[in-house]
Amino acid sequence: MYELLLLGMLMSRDMSGYKLRDVLGSALVPQRKISNGVIYPLLSKLEANGDIVFIEDAKDPRNKKLAHITAAGKDHFYQLMKQPVADGARSESVYRFKFRGLFAVELSQRKRILQDYANKVQEDLNIYRGVHEHLLSLLADHSLNIEALKAGIRSIDLSVAISQTKLDWVTQYLFEILNEERHHNNEAKN
Repeated sequence: MYELLLLGMLMSRDMSGYKLRDVLGSALVPQRKISNGVIYPLLSKLEANGDIVFIEDAKDPRNKKLAHITAAGKDHFYQLMKQPVADGARSESVYRFKFRGLFAVELSQRKRILQDYANKVQEDLNIYRGVHEHLLSLLADHSLNIEALKAGIRSIDLSVAISQTKLDWVTQYLFEILNEERHHNNEAKN
C-alpha cells in the first residue's frame, strides 16, 4: 500500500528518505508519524525490486542520497494505480495515495479513480443518512435513552458532513477534468 504513495511521489521528483517519510505520514488517514524503522525497509524493498535507485544529491554538501524512480518503478506505479481499491479500513488512505499520483496518469484513468471514489463516498453517505433517519425516528420512543440517541445523531451528522464534503470535492475535481478534456478535444480539432 505504501509503495503506491512513495512511487507516486517519486514520479514528480527525486526525494530523500526523510522527505518521503514526512509525505507518507501526512498522507495517511488518520495522519501519523512514520518512523525510520518503517520508511527505510520500504525504500530498501523498492530498491531490491528495482523500482528505485539512490543517487547522490549534487547540490547537497553532505552528498545526501535521494531516491530516484526507475523505468521498472514507473511501470510498477502504473500497475498500482490501475488496481481497484478494496473496501476496508485502509481504502481511504489508498484513495488519498492515488490522488497524489493522479498527475502522472491519463485523464481517463483519473476519471475512473475519482468516479470509483465518488461511488464509494455516495454509498457511505446513503448508509449514514439511513442511520440518521432511523435514529431520528427512535426519538419518539421515550422509553429509550434520548440523550444517547441525540449523541448518536450528532456523531452521524459528522459522518454525513464529512461524506458530503468528500463528495463535493470529488465532484468539483471531476468537473475540472471534464473541462480539461473538452479543452484538449477542442485543440485537437483545430
